[in-house]
Parts: sequence; C-alpha cells; structure tokens
Amino acid sequence: MNRLTYWLFFFVMLTFSQKSSAQNNILDSISLDKIIFNSPVEIDYEKNKIQVIVASVINPKKHSQEIKYTSFRLDVEKYFYPASCVKLPVILLALEWLNEHKRDGIKINSEFELFSSYSCHAFKSVSTDKEDLLTIENCIKKILLVSDNRSYNSLFDLLGRDYIYDKLKEKGFTKTQIVKSFSGCNDSILNTKPLVRFYNNSREIIFENDSIAYSTPIHKLEFNAVVGDSIMLDSITVIIGGKDFSSSNYLPLNEGIEMLVRLMYPTNINKWEITEKQRSFVLSWMSKYPRESKMKMYSSNPDYFDAYKKYLVYGRDSAAIKIDSLRIYNVVGLAYGFATDIAFIKSGKSSTAFFIAATTYSNSDGVLNDNKYDYQTIGFPFLKYLGKEIYNWNRSNKK
Repeated sequence: MNRLTYWLFFFVMLTFSQKSSAQNNILDSISLDKIIFNSPVEIDYEKNKIQVIVASVINPKKHSQEIKYTSFRLDVEKYFYPASCVKLPVILLALEWLNEHKRDGIKINSEFELFSSYSCHAFKSVSTDKEDLLTIENCIKKILLVSDNRSYNSLFDLLGRDYIYDKLKEKGFTKTQIVKSFSGCNDSILNTKPLVRFYNNSREIIFENDSIAYSTPIHKLEFNAVVGDSIMLDSITVIIGGKDFSSSNYLPLNEGIEMLVRLMYPTNINKWEITEKQRSFVLSWMSKYPRESKMKMYSSNPDYFDAYKKYLVYGRDSAAIKIDSLRIYNVVGLAYGFATDIAFIKSGKSSTAFFIAATTYSNSDGVLNDNKYDYQTIGFPFLKYLGKEIYNWNRSNKK
C-alpha cells in the first residue's frame, strides 16, 4: 500500500468511525419501544393515549447540529388537550410582536392594560410593585416559572387570535390551533379582542389598539376530538357523552417539539424573529426553578417547589432538586386528565442533550371535570420514568 492510498484509507475509516460514533447517540424506535414497554407504571397505551417523540442531538457542542427524530404512537389526529403547552408559542410570538412595535416606544418592561366590559376579559397590574406590573417581561417570567394562567391570558389577548393563527401558519405549524385563553369567558366573548394600552414610566399612553371583533371564526379540527365518557357540569349534574374539543386549543407533539428545537438551535428557516438577548432571556427563565427566580411570590413559597413544572425526569416530586448540572428547558400541560411535557434536557457535565415530548391521559372513571384524575399514579410516575430512562440511555450511549 503506497503512502497516498494509506492516507486515503485512513481518512475514510476515520470519517466512518466518527459517523458511527455520532449514530450511537441516536435513540432508535426499537430502544424507545423497549424503554416504554419496560415501564414499571402499569399503562394501557391506547386507553392512556400515550404519545412520545424524542429528538436526538448529534454533536450538541458544535455550531452545526443534526436532529434525528424517533416516536412512539405519534398521531396528529389522536387528540390530546395541550393545556399550558400552548404558552410556548404565545410567549415567542409576543416577543415578535414587541419587535414589530419598537418604533412605538414599547419595551419588554412597558406596562400595559387590557380593557373590556367583561371582568374575565380585562387585565391590569395588581399592584405598583415592579414584579406585579403587567408587562410582557413579567408575563413571560411567570409563565415559564410556574405556568401562570393570568399572564398567558394577557399575552393571548394582547396578540389576538387572528395574529396567532396567521403567524403560526407562516412558520409552517399548520396543525397547531391556539384559539382560546384560560380566562373562563364564554365563546361569544372570546370573539372580541379587548382594547389594549401601553404606558411609559410617567403613565402616559404610548400605544393603543381599539377593541375589535375577530375577522374569522374558530377553525374546527377536522378529526374526532371527543374525550371522555361524560362531563360533570356541577357537583351533582353529569352529562353523558364525552367533551368535544374540536373548537379548543391543540398542539400536536411533533409541532410542539419543533417549536422548541427552533428556539434552542435557531436557523434562518422559519425561525422565531427574536433577538439573541430575547432568546437568552427565555431560555434562562424556562430552565429556572422557582427558588432561583428571586421573585418573592415564588422563591420562598413551598407551593412552588423545584419540580413544580418538571414532569419528565422528576415527576413533579416535591423534594428539592440537587443535580444542578442537569437542566430542563420545558413547558407543561395539565388538565382534563392529560399530563404533557415538551422539553429539552441537557447535562453540562456529560454533554448529553436531547429533546423529548410526551403526553399521557389518566382518567380511569371517564368523567371530565370531576377532578378525579390519576396524575399521581399514572401521569407523573410514567413521565418521570420515561424522562430518566431516556436520559440514562443517552448518557450511557454517549461516545
């Protein structure tokens, strides 16, 4: 073998070896199935509506990453109620809206108010304390820390249903449907966007948008979105038949995880139109534990423990989290028996990094609104097991 042939052979083998090493970091469908089938939590994949998608990150420390997807029972036409998971795109669209209105003098910490003749549709600052002011900044912090509904409602009404719909479709999220806040307003009220006013530090109005009726009706989902066997209307009234969610919010797992991928590893294709400073701000607050926030309403409140919104890996256990090297950037949803987590999990020490989105349905009696869901025995334990096992798999297969 001459010298040229030797070095060519060496280069080819080195490239193959590096590629093989990178491929070992990819969780394939066989390994994912095995992890789920070995769950110590007794689950019925159909009854518990299990869906999982994992995105493996090849070479997470390098500038250019490759993402490989693996899924279990993923089906965009198998409805699950996303609950607070819809808050992630609304947060990012609120920052895009802010960037579009900088010429109006609006800043991330500018106070604003929403005016409506309906109390469930009007929002303003709850006090003059800095962290109680109604600002885009505070709304994002509270949503990412503890999934605060009032803050989400404020951002939803600031943007409006039409804006959210148009922006998501522009970015290619064609299956996602975010049409409602969690304000408790009935559908007729939800068809009106409230008046919004922004103020400067002297409480002078710097921006105002009148209340308007939405131009398009809520688009119904085109597949069966009925959940449950019956619905409890009050303490004694039960209506036989499931709840139809076709006019409700929906965030399929594949689009939810793609939204997070674009945030963690931005490219020039359909990216979130936010600054690097804004992106760092979101990531910082997305991974914080409430005690780390230094916000007095959360930092020392025992109701907001470390894993308050960390279902994967920690299962919402109330014990303090001591593994500071492991960070989870995530949003969660919890309602109507559905427990969902969309997360990027990263360990600084081992360079392990992967995305995972999973949902479960735990409602053994089939009744919605009775507050008798099986989160503690099925939803949280399964998500805890799943997150830990996939993390351990990634760590042990890292080369």
